Amino acid sequence: MKPRGLLVGLLLLSGCPKNEPDFDPNDRLLQKMKEEQDRLARTRAPVVEPDPLAEIAARPSKPETLGIPQGVAADLGPVSLRLLEVQQSQTVGSGKVSLSTTDKFLKVTLDATSKKRLDLDLSGATLALGDTTVRVARDAQRAARGSELLAQFNEGEHRQLILYFEANDEMIRKGLKIILTTGESRVELPLQ
Repeated sequence: MKPRGLLVGLLLLSGCPKNEPDFDPNDRLLQKMKEEQDRLARTRAPVVEPDPLAEIAARPSKPETLGIPQGVAADLGPVSLRLLEVQQSQTVGSGKVSLSTTDKFLKVTLDATSKKRLDLDLSGATLALGDTTVRVARDAQRAARGSELLAQFNEGEHRQLILYFEANDEMIRKGLKIILTTGESRVELPLQ
């Protein structure tokens, strides 16, 4: 029985063709499959680089408080101002609305007391470093619910004013200041 099993095995092995393809290279179906594979390779969507702004918006952003000079205060006409805090963040907002930037949003908080009834226009507030200036970021001001840019004060009224600016990293260093003006007065408060 053993020689017979060996003989069957040899016959099976000798009947199998060696190194012959299982398919005909001229087969029409195979040619169509290769053409489709080539077409897909040519039309494949290009690799899209990630959008840095989308990445910033997707991750939670926690504001970072910057060190400020002590005792920064000045009078803007009849309004006494004192610098309380400066924060930086790449995302600002409240509730369902938020804005993100590849630069930084700076939140400047001032303590204000008015000696008389007046309307204080904050729309001209500016951050400056040397010759580089940026104005209030109105979209961030609205989205983050900063102070109204036309602040109405009663005599003796005390409140915090919150202003948002968008600045690049190069501006956020020693020498950065906020400039506020009224018709008859101008103040510059150092932020760094």
